[in-house]
Amino acid sequence: MAKERGQIIGAISPLLKNLFVSKDLVVVLFIMAVLAIIIVPLPSYLLDFFLTISIALSVLIILIGLYIAKPTDFSAFPTLLLMVTLFRLALNVATTRMILSNGHLGVDSVSEIISAFGNFVVGGNYVIGIIVFSILVIVNYIVITNGATRVAEVQARFTLEAMPGKQMAIDADLNSGLIEKEEAQRRREILVQEADFYGSMDGASKFVKGDAIAGIIITFINIIGGFLIGVFGHNMSIAESASVFTILTIGDGLVTQIPALIVSTATGIVITRATKNEERDFASGIVSQLLGNSKILAIVGGILIFFALIPGLPSLSLGFVGMIFLLMSYLLGTQGKDNIFTNSKKWLFKKMDIEDKKPQIKQVPKESTKEPRSAKSIRELEEHIRLKEQASLNDKLKINVLQLSLGYGLTRLAEHPDSELIERIRGVRENIAQTYGFVVPHIRIKANPSYDFSPNGYEILLKGVSVGQGEVMPDKFLAINSTGMEITEIEGIKAKDPALNMDGLWIDKKDKDDATIAGYTVVDSAHIISVHISQIIKYYAEDIITRQDVRNLIDRLKDDFPSLVADSDKIPLGVIHQVLKELLHDEIPIKDMLTILETIIEVAPGAQNSVPIIMDYVRSALARVITDSLKSDDGIVKLFILPQDSEDYLLSKLKDIQPYGRKLMLSIGETQILRNAVEEAIAKAQSIHSIPIVLVGTTLRRALAKEMESNALAIKVIGHSEISSNAKCEILGNLDLKFNTL
Repeated sequence: MAKERGQIIGAISPLLKNLFVSKDLVVVLFIMAVLAIIIVPLPSYLLDFFLTISIALSVLIILIGLYIAKPTDFSAFPTLLLMVTLFRLALNVATTRMILSNGHLGVDSVSEIISAFGNFVVGGNYVIGIIVFSILVIVNYIVITNGATRVAEVQARFTLEAMPGKQMAIDADLNSGLIEKEEAQRRREILVQEADFYGSMDGASKFVKGDAIAGIIITFINIIGGFLIGVFGHNMSIAESASVFTILTIGDGLVTQIPALIVSTATGIVITRATKNEERDFASGIVSQLLGNSKILAIVGGILIFFALIPGLPSLSLGFVGMIFLLMSYLLGTQGKDNIFTNSKKWLFKKMDIEDKKPQIKQVPKESTKEPRSAKSIRELEEHIRLKEQASLNDKLKINVLQLSLGYGLTRLAEHPDSELIERIRGVRENIAQTYGFVVPHIRIKANPSYDFSPNGYEILLKGVSVGQGEVMPDKFLAINSTGMEITEIEGIKAKDPALNMDGLWIDKKDKDDATIAGYTVVDSAHIISVHISQIIKYYAEDIITRQDVRNLIDRLKDDFPSLVADSDKIPLGVIHQVLKELLHDEIPIKDMLTILETIIEVAPGAQNSVPIIMDYVRSALARVITDSLKSDDGIVKLFILPQDSEDYLLSKLKDIQPYGRKLMLSIGETQILRNAVEEAIAKAQSIHSIPIVLVGTTLRRALAKEMESNALAIKVIGHSEISSNAKCEILGNLDLKFNTL
């Protein structure tokens, strides 16, 4: 027998292993089982097995609904509702077939589970069973299912209506630099996922409602059909037929309606989650919110004990529950420093003139015996002092490429290595390395003890010179209207975002969720400082990268490309450094050092190490990188072009001025015409959330870019050779300069 059992287990184990590995097969087998249940008559033991699975699935679903952090974490829920509903209806068909065919043989001949619910749960009395079943149906259909369906409809409508505003907020945050491109993409995906989820839940809730209606109809069919079959088909008495088939039908109804009620409750729990970004699961959160205030618990306990003292009311139960609430309040209250119990204790001690005094132990200074120092010890002390002074001077003379100076009110933001500000700065350095391709030097953080420095102020220094400063409130959050649209006003202290110069409000932590729901972008002090540092690094990237950094970038290629590194040593390091600085100045990543070095090595000897000439070739070689950085969210490079007559006119204005290279020599009127046309193009590009770009010939590109920069015009100037051959481009219009009007 044991041998046969082992053979059976050995044959089943590979099948179960394959099912766990190929999870898609589980779903396929589930659907096939549903179809088989509808078509094939099942024996009672197999019917019990599937009814047990139905109950287990409903419990599993409601537990998942309680423990997920946000509704979209259970993205399969709408489809799962359909499958579970179909499974339950298939079981209804199977149990109906079993009741009508075998019910006349007795309650136990149909199903053990149905018999248990019919006899044990309802006491074998079909009148009680009908009443209990009716209550379950009323609760499920009228209360839970209708409520969940209505909430799903409203939630889906609100989510879809809010999508355009949320997408604009994401675009605004991306354009203002509050978030990176990857974060914007992640938020868009979450937004689409939420819209899909709530839209699906709106439809899926109808399955739950239909399931409840089907359960009622099937129950009446079973009672009437079973009664008629029992009386006319099997010669049972009217009373016996009514009793047997009613108990069986009610038992069947309870077995299916209880899982339906649990799944409906799970639907309501998932769909009514108001907060989409909870830090913990719903079950823990709701308990914390209910039992998180010791004062409220104490008041509830006091009210129950008061009711217990009123004659005629059940003193034992009211007093017992009241004491439980008081005990919970006391245990919760002892965790805080200022609560109802500690305050009562202080008041009582004060009235009774009791002081909690600890015996004070006087510290008696020990008499130190002074021993005469030897000449050697004096020399060692002097040497120690000298080394300490030298170290202090060296520290003051040391040049820090980047330094963050904090007021004493902000030092707690960086008081240990895992502080939030240090973690964010570490993230900024990693992001710059990943995006731009060079390692930002370590950012030294120091406290500024100066009396005239704001306690909540900070200052960013580049090689000892201040390049950015601001002031934050470490105990509050800054709410920023980054959409530019009119949204609900909230109370707060008006302020400017130091990094992005955007209007904002300093709000308390308790108002953070309300501000987020209203449409504000809410950030903390560490985030503001880290974004400001990121902006400074991007703006001054060319001044941050040193020749030593360039040497380190080249040496990283030595193991994989030794011959390339050997050839690069023939090029002056200063030339390579200058090329990398120019690229960073133009916001072009230098991650592809392989292509950059190969181009420099090939071009530099013939160009006599002329950086402007080398730059034109390097930019052309980096066409894919440049094109990728200029793409809009839809993957299209949207740009303006310069008419041929305007480009020829500008080429005629090029003058070779040594040692600065070619420069556009424009009059005041010509400069104003250029400014007006470019500002109009910038406004048009920004209106469609696109990067302002103008495409010109390679000969004109460098000089025109310098002219745009000197006039503070935020538009990218690229040459024809800098557009990748497989890039999708869209012409937004001509940059017609109309110089002929002068």
